[in-house]
Amino acid sequence: MPDTLQPVAAGTAGAAGIRVGPFELAAGVDRRHFRGLLGASFFTIGLMTLVGNLQPYLFNAVLGVPAQLQGSLAGNLATVNELVFLIVAALAGAASDKLGRRPIYALGFVFMAAGFALYPTATETSQLFLFRSVFAVGSACVASMLAAVIADYATERARGRLVGVCFFLNGMGVALLIGMATALPRVIENMGVEPAQAARCVYWTAAALCILPWLIVAFGLQPGAPARVEKREPLLATLRIGLGAAREPKVLLAYLSALVSRGDLAVLSTFFLQWLTLAGKQRGMTTAAALAAGSKFFVIAQIVATLWALVVISFVDKLDRVVAVALAMAVAAAAYLTVGYIADPLGTDMYFAAAFMGIGEMSGVLASQSLVGQVAGERGRGAIIGVFSMFGALGILLTTFVGGQLFDSWRPSAPYIMIGFADLALALIAIVVWRRTRRA
Repeated sequence: MPDTLQPVAAGTAGAAGIRVGPFELAAGVDRRHFRGLLGASFFTIGLMTLVGNLQPYLFNAVLGVPAQLQGSLAGNLATVNELVFLIVAALAGAASDKLGRRPIYALGFVFMAAGFALYPTATETSQLFLFRSVFAVGSACVASMLAAVIADYATERARGRLVGVCFFLNGMGVALLIGMATALPRVIENMGVEPAQAARCVYWTAAALCILPWLIVAFGLQPGAPARVEKREPLLATLRIGLGAAREPKVLLAYLSALVSRGDLAVLSTFFLQWLTLAGKQRGMTTAAALAAGSKFFVIAQIVATLWALVVISFVDKLDRVVAVALAMAVAAAAYLTVGYIADPLGTDMYFAAAFMGIGEMSGVLASQSLVGQVAGERGRGAIIGVFSMFGALGILLTTFVGGQLFDSWRPSAPYIMIGFADLALALIAIVVWRRTRRA
């Protein structure tokens, strides 16, 4: 599941407003706004993830991309997506401070719908880069606004609980939307529809689905600009302060954990269904049947990851944060290497491997977030969190590009082997940091 709920420096930690169950809301936020946030949380990340997980059907059944080129194409598309995402997210955040979160959030779903509508009309792979860029504009808007709205709506005492429930809804939305959408091509083909037209039906259904969260955010979220926004530091100043803080071993470890944990997420969302769809086709399945067969393992990974988050948050704060990173990355390394070296990617062993991967994925993300929350709370909070996010973006860029090349030149499971060894290296680094800081 994509890493969406990054720490946000801005927020409304001042006067409290009403209480909804265990959630104490910021002043000016009412129950309707709270329900709007919950609805937006369910749809936002699921729709963002869907565009990449439907690509195997488009590559194989419609565009006829050769199998030996699919990994690099998927990786390059994800790389372009992340580059556009980084630029637009910064602009969207600044614009929302003046115009309000609601219009930027709603505009994001408009761009996502346009991206979904355009994607199946591609007649050559080069067009996919343009259409993916359109989609990336929308995904940058909605992802940055989801994090900003959570920061706006919660008081400091309720912030962790609100992040937790939104994270849970993110995961459930990803599992349900991906599970349903990847089953659609086979259902439509069984009605006698040609693959090219079936692809349009699926993508255009996703475009139409964007209307629902658009309505939720356009009419359900709090209007107007946020009541309180922290002063934004210039980018160069943020980099200087944040990188300077990396002289502290725990801060450097936090940055490296962002690099690797975001890479974990990237290989799952970019290459998993691409690999399993090719494996199904090698067995003689149609593309639609292979996509559906692989998607159940993706859904298992997401559901287990979401449920595992509830387990991790119950004890992670009781551990030394560096120890937590070492343990989490060791688990993630074992999980991703298990997937990478599995003999039959569509066999029964993949049920266990996918569930294990969900545990590894979520362990790494939460341990990383927990560590940066601690080190950023001591000094230079905004700068450290900013550089932490930059390292996370760099992790996605490196993983998708290099992983795509290895997917084609070595084996389709290569991205998982690569990230598994990266997790293992980070676990060892965390042990070294723990020993040094313990002595200090």
